[in-house]
Amino acid sequence: MDTYTPEFTAVIADDEPSVLSGLQNSVDWASLGISIAAVARDGRQALNLIITHQPDIAIIDIKMPEMNGLEVIHGVREAGVSTDFIILSGYDEFSYAKDAIRYGAKAYLLKPLNKKELHDELYRICSQRPHAQPLSADSESEFHADSLGISFFSDLIDGKLLDSGKASQILRSSQSRLTSDSCYVMVFLFSPDPSEFPEGLPFRQIISRLDTQFSGKGHKFWQYDDQKLIGIFNSSGSFPEQTARQCLEILSLERFPSPIIGIGDTVSRLLECSYSYNRALTALSYRLYDERLDILSWNLICTVPPQLKLTDIDYLSLIQYIVKKDAGGIEAYCGNFVDSLLYVPMPPPNYVFSMCYALFNQISREFSSFTYQDISETANPRELYKCATLSRIKEWLTASFCRLSEFVDAVYGYSGDTPLTGDAPLNLREMAEEPKDNIIRDAMAYVKEHINQHIKLKDIANHVHLSPSYFAIYFKSKTNINLRDYLLKEKMEYAKRRLTDPNVSISDVAFDIGYGDYRSFSRAFKNIYGITPSDFQNKQK
Repeated sequence: MDTYTPEFTAVIADDEPSVLSGLQNSVDWASLGISIAAVARDGRQALNLIITHQPDIAIIDIKMPEMNGLEVIHGVREAGVSTDFIILSGYDEFSYAKDAIRYGAKAYLLKPLNKKELHDELYRICSQRPHAQPLSADSESEFHADSLGISFFSDLIDGKLLDSGKASQILRSSQSRLTSDSCYVMVFLFSPDPSEFPEGLPFRQIISRLDTQFSGKGHKFWQYDDQKLIGIFNSSGSFPEQTARQCLEILSLERFPSPIIGIGDTVSRLLECSYSYNRALTALSYRLYDERLDILSWNLICTVPPQLKLTDIDYLSLIQYIVKKDAGGIEAYCGNFVDSLLYVPMPPPNYVFSMCYALFNQISREFSSFTYQDISETANPRELYKCATLSRIKEWLTASFCRLSEFVDAVYGYSGDTPLTGDAPLNLREMAEEPKDNIIRDAMAYVKEHINQHIKLKDIANHVHLSPSYFAIYFKSKTNINLRDYLLKEKMEYAKRRLTDPNVSISDVAFDIGYGDYRSFSRAFKNIYGITPSDFQNKQK
C-alpha cells in the first residue's frame, strides 16, 4: 500500500475556534502535498510554533491575543525562518494590508474566507517554494554566478531577507549597478501564445536586451516563474512610468511578446522591496477595470475600505428570477449587483471577486435549503477568478445562475405555477409513453430497479455516465417531465403495489421510498390517487 509523504508543512493560527476548525477541515491539504504541523490560538504561540517547526506556509489572523499577525511575521523573520505567510483579515482591518505586505506576506485574504481562493493561493505558493538540490562540483561555479538572479533576489522580494550587511556584501561582489538605496519593483506579466513559444518564453534574450538598454542605471532583471519577469530599479531622475514605457517600446521593437507591467511604490532601501513587489502585483489586478491598460502603478490601488456587505444585499428577487427561468431578470440583477460593488470607481478587485463568489455560494445554499435534494454544482467558481473584466464577471454570474435555473426547473419544475413547497398532482398520462431515447430508457429502468433504495439524482446520472446537472436538463428536454415528478410517480406506483398487501406497514413503505414521516407520504399519495394510503389499504381488505 502506498504511503502518503507530504512535501510541504503548514502552521495555522486564529483565535476563533470555528475559523481554526474550518481552516483545518475545508481544504484538501493532501491534494496540495501539505501536512498541518501545528495550530495556534494566539500570536505568541504561533510565533513559537513557527520557529520550532519552520513550516513552508503559515496562515495567521491579523488580530490575535498576545501578539498580532504583523508582530508574528516580524519575529519569524528576525529568527531567520523563511516561512511564507497568508494573512487573514476582516474589512475593519483593511488598513493592515499595507504593513502585512511590507513584512513579506504572500497573500492577504479577506473574511469571510473564500475556500477556493485560499486553495488557489496555497497552490500558487507551493508551486513557487524553492527546493534545495545538491550541487555537483561542476555546477557550483554556475550557481554562484547566477545566485543574484535566482536565490538572493527572489528571497529579497519574498520578504525573506532582513540582514542588510549580507545584502550589501552580495551586491558589492556582483557586477550589478544596483545599490541598497531607494528603489522600486516592476513586475512584467506575460501571456505567451503556446503555439508561438512551445518551449516557453525567451526570457534570457529579453533580459539581455533590457540589461543592455539600462546598462547605465542601477537595476536587476531576472525570471521569477514561467510568466513573470521581475525588475528592480534604483530611484533616479526618470519616473517609473517612463521607464516602464521604455521597456515596452524596446520589447516591441525586438518583436518580443508584450507584457503587462505592474509598478510598486518606491521604498527607502532595497531590503524593503518586498513591499514594492507585492504592491506591483496588486496594481496588476486593477486591469480588471480596463483591459487596455498595459502599465498599472501602485497609485491605482484603492485604500478606502468597502462598506457594503453581503448581508446588506436583497437577493430575494434573484431567487424569483431563477425559479421563473427569467433569463432577462437574472442578467439585469447580476449587472446591478456588480455595479453596486463599485463604491469607488475602482474598488479592490479582491473585494469584487469575493462578493460575487459569496453571492453565488449564498444562492446555492438557499436553493438547497428548500429542495428535496442537494443542488448539484452547476458552475465552477474557480472560473470566476479567471474573468479579466467586469463585463466577464457579469457574464459569468448570469450564465451560472441561468444554468442553475435550468437545473432547478429540470429537477423540480418550479418555473410554472407549481409552488416551491408541497406536491402538485401529476398527469400520469404524460408519462405513459415508452421513451425512444436509449439514455432515458436506461435511466428509467435503473429508477424502477432501485426505487426503494433512496436513490438520488447523482446515482441515476452516474449510471448513465452524465453529470447530475446535465442529466437533469437532458431528461426534461427528452420527456417534457421534470425529474422530481417522475421520481414521485415511480415512488407512488411502488407504494401502491406494496399496499395491495393489507399486512404491509404503511410506515415501512414510506421509509423505503424516502419519506421520513407518515403525513408527508400520505399527502403525496393522496395528491396522485385521490385517497390516503390507509383508506387504500382498507379497501384492499
